[in-house]
Amino acid sequence: MNKRRPPVDGLCDECGFNYDTGDLQGTVTTLVRQSAECSMALTKAAAGPDADVVRIRPEPEVWSAIEYACHVRDVLEVQRFRIAQCLAEDRPVYAPMDRTGRVKQAKYEDQDPMEVAAALMRFAREFGAAARVLTPPQLGKLGLYNYPVRAPRSLGWIIRHTAHEIQHHRQDIINILAELEPPIIPAPKPAQPAEAEAGTADATEALAEPAGTADDSAGLAGASGAADDDLGFVPPGRVSDDAEGLAGRSTGGSSATGI
Repeated sequence: MNKRRPPVDGLCDECGFNYDTGDLQGTVTTLVRQSAECSMALTKAAAGPDADVVRIRPEPEVWSAIEYACHVRDVLEVQRFRIAQCLAEDRPVYAPMDRTGRVKQAKYEDQDPMEVAAALMRFAREFGAAARVLTPPQLGKLGLYNYPVRAPRSLGWIIRHTAHEIQHHRQDIINILAELEPPIIPAPKPAQPAEAEAGTADATEALAEPAGTADDSAGLAGASGAADDDLGFVPPGRVSDDAEGLAGRSTGGSSATGI
């Protein structure tokens, strides 16, 4: 198990998120787009030939795609509440998210993937709407955050940290499903000698034929082709009761950041 925790400032080498670059509007726009990508990856996999692929853990202590998606959904909801709390109170103390408790008590693995995907997108839009209207003085307001150590954090940092959460776990969801999902188009079978000879003869005959009719050309012309105990990242994928943070991949994938 990789015990190195992803950063809560600066550059995350694993997912590429950088706390020090990008303006507020751009950060929020990317967050909403990547939330949509999480949602679409989940629904696409659930609508495939094996709907339960979203519930498979690649390793016993690594979350499944639907568990990550439920977690992302809840992160967005919790962080939106924290924005509201910070605006309403002077230096609030944020309650822990209880990541591990939510996974077990809410039975993430049994939830309906279509409902999870819809809620994830709804909470992403609501978080984005709350974040976009914050003024510079409001972005500087502080609250007591629990991860990685208890310390005052600004609303501006909370927005960036939430964006890091989404980007990091989007990568986890997509990577897990890429490992587990069967290919959509089966690999072609090697041609047998007799088939290869027949194919060569057919190709020779085709080359000898006229270039094609106007109808053929019209048909070809029409065939063009068109996002903590306290939210806190924990070491990759390891579901640990004493960790205040988000679970990530234990091997072969990204670590989780914490909220």
